[in-house]
Parts: sequence; C-alpha cells; structure tokens
Amino acid sequence: MAKKNAPVVLRLNLLKPQGIPEKSAVRFIRWLLSVGRFIIVLVEALVLVAFVSRFKFDADLETLKENIDAQIPYIESLRNDENLIRQTQMQLSYIFDKRINYPDYELVLKKIAQQTPQKVKVSNLTLEKSAAKTNVKISGSALSNLDISSFVTGLKSDKFFGEVNLIGVGLDQGVITFNISVSAPAVFIKEQSL
Repeated sequence: MAKKNAPVVLRLNLLKPQGIPEKSAVRFIRWLLSVGRFIIVLVEALVLVAFVSRFKFDADLETLKENIDAQIPYIESLRNDENLIRQTQMQLSYIFDKRINYPDYELVLKKIAQQTPQKVKVSNLTLEKSAAKTNVKISGSALSNLDISSFVTGLKSDKFFGEVNLIGVGLDQGVITFNISVSAPAVFIKEQSL
C-alpha cells in the first residue's frame, strides 16, 4: 500500500541555543578578522594618500614662494607711487573735510551782491563762522543816504539774512561811510557739488 502524504511539519526553535555561550574576546577576534581587515586596509589607504599629497602640497608651496619672491622687486619699485597716492588721498580728504565743514561763503557773497545798489561801494567785507550762523561785517561808502537806506532795506527784505544792523555812519569829505552787521545761516556746501 502506498504511503499517505505526510503533513509537512516545520520545527522552529526560537529559544537561545543551549550550548556554551561565546566569550566576548572570541567574538571581538572574529569581528576583527572579518570586518577589521577592511578597516585596516582603509586606514592604510588614507595614510598613503596623505603621504603622497604631502609631496604635492610641498611642491605647490614652493612654487607659490617662488612666484611671491619674483614679485617683490616690482612691488618695492611701486613704493614711491604708493606714498604719493597716500599723500594725495590725505590732502583730498583734508580739502573735502574743510569744504564740507565750512559755510558756503560764495552763496553769502552772491546774496550780498544782489542787494548792493550800484552807487554803494563796499570797501571791506569780513566773514566769520560761528556754530549756527555766519557773521558778516560790511564796510563801505555811498554818495547819499538813500543808497545806504536801500542797501539796508534790501538786506532786511532778503529772508536769507537775519539781524541786519547799521552799526555806524560817518561823513568823510562829502562821502558817507557806513558799517553794517549781518548774520546769515551757516549753509554748508553739499557733497554733490564736489
């Protein structure tokens, strides 16, 4: 008689083996023999790459030193030019500072010239800078009181000027001399005009 198909039986043992457990030293040695050799080969390869690259970097460094040494005479020949350029830059910054930090006297003189009648002769003009304003002292002469009066009135009517005062008037050989004190705002030169 024929055998009946026996059912397939699968036997799994999910428990730890009951044999003698391996010691840690034995497992470490097995790991070193299997994986450790790859680590050793990799480290040796890195050491060889570092050793070879050292020669390349030394050669590159020597080439750079030679190039720098070749440029030194040229750079030293430009020392006089550099000193001249630095001196010029210092002078330009000094001029720029003075132009920015001092009032625009040209504008003040134009405003005074616009208000001066033709028959008034200005003999002395003094400009003094103070913190917030420019003080102007005008000395001159005229043939009539009307010319001096129109001059003072013109200065007072100009909103640019403030504190217009007729300090003194005198008569010398038929010519009237006068002194006027005027204050103008401290208008500074703008950067764009430089």
